[in-house]
Amino acid sequence: MKLLETNNLSPRVSQPSRPPTPQAPARSRRISPDLWLLLLGSGAFLAVLLSQLDWQNFLPNLVGLWHEGKALLRADGTTLQALLLPTLVWIAITFFLKEISPKPNFWSRLIVGLGLTLLALRYILWRFFNSLNLDDPLNGTISILLFIAELLTLTNTICFFALCIFSKDRSPEADRLSQAVIRGEYLPWVDVILPTYNEGVDILRRSVIACQAMDYPNKRVYLLDDTRRPAVRALAAELGCEYRDRPDNRHAKAGNINHALPTLSGELIAVFDADFVPSRNFLTRTVGFFQDAKTAMVQTPQHFFNEDPVTVNLGLEGILNNEQTLFFRFIQPSRDFFNAVVCCGTCFVIRRSALDEIGGIPTDSITEDYLTSLYLQGRGYQIKYLNEALSAGMSPETISAYINQRLRWGQGTLQILFLKDNFFTIPNLNFLQRFYHSLGVLYWLLSIPRVIFLLAPLAFLLFGLAPLRATINEVVYFYCPYYLGNIMAFSWLTEGRRSAFWSDVYETIIAFPMAITVIRTLISPRGKTFKVTPKGIVDPHRINVNWPVIRPLLIIAALMMFGLIRRSSPLQETLVNPDSLAINMVWSSYNFLLILVCALVAIDVPQRRHPRFLRSEPCELIVGDNCYGGQTVDLSEEGARIRLNRLPAALLDAPRGELHFLAPSPLVYLRLPIQLRWSRMVALGKNATALEIGVQFLPFSLPKQRRFIRYLYCQPGQWDEVRVPEIKTAWAMIQSVLRLHPLAESR
Repeated sequence: MKLLETNNLSPRVSQPSRPPTPQAPARSRRISPDLWLLLLGSGAFLAVLLSQLDWQNFLPNLVGLWHEGKALLRADGTTLQALLLPTLVWIAITFFLKEISPKPNFWSRLIVGLGLTLLALRYILWRFFNSLNLDDPLNGTISILLFIAELLTLTNTICFFALCIFSKDRSPEADRLSQAVIRGEYLPWVDVILPTYNEGVDILRRSVIACQAMDYPNKRVYLLDDTRRPAVRALAAELGCEYRDRPDNRHAKAGNINHALPTLSGELIAVFDADFVPSRNFLTRTVGFFQDAKTAMVQTPQHFFNEDPVTVNLGLEGILNNEQTLFFRFIQPSRDFFNAVVCCGTCFVIRRSALDEIGGIPTDSITEDYLTSLYLQGRGYQIKYLNEALSAGMSPETISAYINQRLRWGQGTLQILFLKDNFFTIPNLNFLQRFYHSLGVLYWLLSIPRVIFLLAPLAFLLFGLAPLRATINEVVYFYCPYYLGNIMAFSWLTEGRRSAFWSDVYETIIAFPMAITVIRTLISPRGKTFKVTPKGIVDPHRINVNWPVIRPLLIIAALMMFGLIRRSSPLQETLVNPDSLAINMVWSSYNFLLILVCALVAIDVPQRRHPRFLRSEPCELIVGDNCYGGQTVDLSEEGARIRLNRLPAALLDAPRGELHFLAPSPLVYLRLPIQLRWSRMVALGKNATALEIGVQFLPFSLPKQRRFIRYLYCQPGQWDEVRVPEIKTAWAMIQSVLRLHPLAESR
């Protein structure tokens, strides 16, 4: 394929070039009619309600209602059996539903969602009527602040339960629509673009080869280089893909794509981040949806072939899902039910004419993908979500990269609030679309309540203040059903994709930096520029302590430990309310456990430069004049681990050799040059041992690279999810503290 420079706009013979991308049309700045209708209707209802009030007796009636609520929502004088009854009933209901519906369906999700919503409302009403401490201004201020934080969190939880009731599975639709693609009846030209900024050439090589390996005839692959690197230009020439660069870096990724649009001519555009590799069937499964003229985009999940830094730093590989799995495999299909899918910036296909209609990729926010979704849905288009892992990329490899990525997402989402075109003002969005898009803002705001939950017990431990006025009986009666119900149902509802306990860990690790970012963005929405998440920069030899992350956590942990020791004194039992003491001790202990886990997460441990995949393939190891049969244990782009079928007569001392793959391996007849790195004996059973050999691949030819990358990364259906029971993930949290994995790795 000929290398096409940026200034060479000559079109291909097969299809004429498009004209330059038009400027964005002027968008309406008015509030949409359905939002006006909602506001006017609410105002009219409120006016009628207020007109019917007996204003003379309003305040006495309000005080009476307050006292009635306080009397109704009490747990004094009840037996232990009565206190535990709501919890036991809900546990029984949950177990029954799990038995009759192991995989949640609409009705089981509806029952659980409504049940948990009622328990949440019951709890928050008790908090409002009976647990606020308004004895003095200081206690009252802290108590109300804590209540508001809980109210925001419960609002998000209830919205989550409502969202999870509905879901859209488009796999049967993809099965049907892909037939026209497979038969060659519908094969529009697809421009496959890979925007790159600072990713290494080895990462780009893998991604370009994978894109070229997709089983689809009418495609062109473009490498969009935003740093004008000679090495990337040479890579494009070597691999035979198109190359684009530009003279500046305005508007970051969005600007990079928009600059290339006038030189693209395909009817569809497939977009992948530079570290993502599609499966061979990516276009086969997605292109068929565009036979419907109202479909503007098909988004697929982001899957990651390496573990996220939380999992790696705690040594819990294979036990926890990637943190983003909940959003991509559970929340997005639910949003699809209401045509409220969010574009995620990669792993999607977009109709070129629809993109032209909104003026290209929006540049008003650093989360340009979110804005793209809003503008397309505002134009009446559908964004469909195919919940199949058809590609995989690199998760952030360090905790600082992970946090910076989340800070960028949070800031970009909040920035949308300050645009003239946002999810409240864009015309043609319906109420549910606006509602579910606004939940994204609420999610990032919850970092502030999370900080409050961490700090609130310190008010009691250090200063004797009581932000929560409650007895143990009340906590058991009102809080335990809601909390334990959440824990039992959450993992089942999400089909093992996330644990309630680990949600606390992920939210705590970003709580302080995200709270600062939220406040700063609300004050100055445009105050921070776009930063690319670094990839491929791990140090395989040393640990790295992220002090900016750990420091505030350790300060809180030290204060908490001091307070726990201070309040554990027998003298304290006579000075403070014993119920308040017990509640705050339990609350502080859980917070302390969370902080310890997060502190360990913030210590980056050494990692491999390339992910290894468990692949058992028959092979022969040729070293000198000797041939040793065996099986691969794992493979990576860098090397392999091989288990020999028999012990060699002598140790393998020759430094170099060849690895031959045998039938029935998909890599049969492939021969790769290798260098021996290590050997060791491993136990296979009581009396069985085997010799394992570690080999490093030496440079090999481009045709062999293509075949190996295609095998390693591009096989359809290879990216499976991890489904882990709640009890196992809860135990993993305790294990992570006891093992001190980062400290063990540093030895």
